[in-house]
This record gives sequence, C-alpha cells and structure tokens, in this order.
Amino acid sequence: MRKFLILVIMLVLLIPCLPAKTIAVEKQKGPALTKERLQSVDRYLDEAIAALGAPGGSVALVYQGEQVYARSWGVTGGEKETVTSETPFLIGSISKSVTAYGIMRLIDEGILQADEPVQKYLPWFTLEDPEEASRITIRQLLSQTSGFGNQAGMNIADRGARDQLAIQRNARELAGEKSEADPGAKHIYSNANYALLGAVIEEVSGMTYANYMESHIFTPLGMEHTAATVQKAEALGWQPGYRSWLGLSIPSENPYDNGGAPYGYLAASSSDMARFLIALQQPGTVVSAQRTKEMMQPEIQVRPGSFYGFGWRITQTNAGETRVWHAGSTPDFRAELVLLPESGWGIVMLTNQNNRLEEDRLSIVVRGLEELLLTGDTIPITFPVIWERWLAIGFILVLMGYTSWIIAALWRGQMTKCGKWTWGMTGCLFFLLAGLLIPGLLYAVKVSWHTFSLFAPDLKELTMLAVILLTINGLFSLIRASTVPVRITMKKS
Repeated sequence: MRKFLILVIMLVLLIPCLPAKTIAVEKQKGPALTKERLQSVDRYLDEAIAALGAPGGSVALVYQGEQVYARSWGVTGGEKETVTSETPFLIGSISKSVTAYGIMRLIDEGILQADEPVQKYLPWFTLEDPEEASRITIRQLLSQTSGFGNQAGMNIADRGARDQLAIQRNARELAGEKSEADPGAKHIYSNANYALLGAVIEEVSGMTYANYMESHIFTPLGMEHTAATVQKAEALGWQPGYRSWLGLSIPSENPYDNGGAPYGYLAASSSDMARFLIALQQPGTVVSAQRTKEMMQPEIQVRPGSFYGFGWRITQTNAGETRVWHAGSTPDFRAELVLLPESGWGIVMLTNQNNRLEEDRLSIVVRGLEELLLTGDTIPITFPVIWERWLAIGFILVLMGYTSWIIAALWRGQMTKCGKWTWGMTGCLFFLLAGLLIPGLLYAVKVSWHTFSLFAPDLKELTMLAVILLTINGLFSLIRASTVPVRITMKKS
C-alpha cells in the first residue's frame, strides 16, 4: 500500500513536467495568431479591395471560436450608406449551408430522419416518374444527390417574390419535373433540392421558413442582422447591390426573392456569419456536435479531390488541410465562407457586386487570404483574362466594319464583282446566324435567357447588339443583291 501511494505521488509530481506541445499540436496546426499576422491581412486586403473593384464589402475572420478581425469598406447600393460589419448582404448559395443547419436541428430533435423519404413529410411531392419521387430522401436533398437537374432549380430562381407563400409555391412547381439521374446515383448541384428542404421545414415545424429560422437558428446564435424575407431584410438596412458591366459598377434593381431564401436569398452581415462559423467550431448550443460534424463530412464525391456534404463543399488547401466552404452568388452580390477545422480559422467575405464572368475573382482573393493565414506567405493577386468579353467585342467590331463597308458601297453606287446569288446567300446566312445566336449560346451555357441576363448583363447586351448587327447586315446584303443587274447571256445563232 505504501509503495502504491509513493507511485501515485510521483505521477502527480511528474504531470506538470510532461511536454504540453503535444496537446497544442493536436489542437492547432499552422502559425499561431499574432499581431503581425493581422497587420499582414490588412495589407493584403488593401490590394484585394482595389483589385476586386466592388463598391462595398465586409470581411470577418474567426480563430478557434472567436472573431479576431473585422473590416468593411465602401457603400451600399440604393441610398449609398456606409458599409459596416452589421450591413446585410445577400449571401447567395451560402444560404444552403444555413438551411442545412436548420434541418440538422430538426433531426437532432427527432422531428426529421435523414434517410426517410421526402414524401413522408411532403405527401404531395411527386415527379414525372412517381416511383423515383418515392425514393428521394432528406439525405439526398441535403447532399444534392436527388437526381434533380440544375435547370429545375434555375426555373424557379430569381423571381422577386415578396409574399410568405413563395417557398411552398416553388416547391409545388417542382412536381412533375423529370429527373436527370436515379436518386443517390450522383451529385447534381440544383437549387431545387434546397427549395424542397425549405418546404419541409415549413411543413414539419408548422411555421414559415423565415419564422422557424428566426426563432430556432438566428436568435439563439445572436444573428441579429440576418433575414429570410425582403420585409425583414429592408428593416435591417439591406439594399440592392451592383452588377458589373465590362468592369463598371452599375446599380442593380434586382429584387429580393422570398421564395429563394432556403437556397440563395438569405441576407446576413459579416458579423452574423462569423457567429455562424463560431457555432460550427463550438457546437452544442443549437445543433449537437454529432450533427454539426455530420454536415461537414464528405457525403459524395463531386470530382477527384472534391466532395459535397450537407450544404458544404469539402476540398483541401494548398498545404493539405481540410477546407470546408461554400460560395454564394446572386445577380448583384458575391460571397464566400470558409472553415479550416484543423487550424481553427474561419473566413467570411461579402461583396455587393457580381457578374458571372468575374465570380472567380473573389475565390482567388479568399484563397490568397487563406494561404496568408496558414503559412504567412502572400500570393500576388492576379485575375484571369475574361476571354468571353473580348471575343464578343471582337465579333461585334467585325460586324460593325462589314456594316459600314456595305452601307458606304450602297451609298456610292459602287459596282461589285459578286453576283445576285452570292449576295442573296450572304444575306440569308446573316439572318440564320441572327436567329441561331441566342438559342445556341443558351444551349452551350445551359441556362435560361432570364438567368443569363441577370448574371452576365454585359454579355447579354453584347449578344443583343450582335443579333441586331447580323440582322442589319442580312438586310443590306439582300438590298445589295437587288442592285446587281441580271446578266443575260445571248447565244449566237
């Protein structure tokens, strides 16, 4: 007994001498937070803000459960008020991550089961193939493996609805859609999945999506500047953003869409999104640690090295650390949210300008910020050339040159070596191109004209100008054909 007591006393005395670094390495990977690190963030963002050119934006950094950095710049659209960390921005498809969080709370409470069919909660739900509809589960909606195509989600998007029934209306409109894959077979990113999850939340909670998220998610997390309806968003100070037109910031009139809240139209401030990241780092207050972890685990492979969980993308950083993230876009806002579980960093970056052709720019900036936080290295900010714009502009200049030449030739009565048939065929070719340009473009990019117009307004206007010029050139080519005298060859007798 005496030897046992001596052994216990020796162990107690030795515990403080054990190396503490082992625990620290388990908890934190990469450079620690320092004042110099945050100063380097400031310098990096000076360059990034100038490069992005967005009229307003806001950044928040979270480190191991605490917000450690905040920076905002510029003005809002509309009344051009100064942007702060409490200014609401539309967060686009990051709304999916927040909706998934609401679903996980319902699963925690036993109200929902992830592997139960959607029809258990929405009995009216069906598809063109009723048997396929009966096999779609909540899990498959969360992981975007239900079989819904991207176009099904686009068909109900960006409608500017202001009423409380818009989510149910959108969900019911999906009834009769044709699946693009068997349920669970593969990942197809579609707003339709989260539109249905919004309807599920309303059905099982007996509340509107906005009221449920307000009372069960936003308020418990202290997210006081987050909204799921246009009425609440405007009350919090949300204003429309800007659309980039050949790099110029044009005030947008794109309306908030209540029906899109579950998948793309939540409005939130950077400080609130930082609180959301903290809740993911320190789970248990609203959603359990088990369900929080489940959300951010790879559920299905999208491509080599890229996975999708429940409303989250999972990839790796350049240094090999797990990267849990989601980006979001509306016609006039662009946002990105990143969680680095191993090092404890979280990044929120919100901007109030967008163009589909420029969306990679924010991702490049966020990647650079991420590299800085993890390694201390600064990567020069360079954006790829947007060849689509240059090709469109070049095509239009060629058409304008042809238009100018043929009008001048007609005006001067200049003779031509080409015959009627050549000019007539040239005119018909121009008319054919004018008729096929827009359908062919939409087929290539696989979106509707409505979506194309909202997300690439400059390319839309350039396309319309090209159609007009093709039509004018076709008309003048036919006029030119009519001025060519008919050549009659007389046979000698």
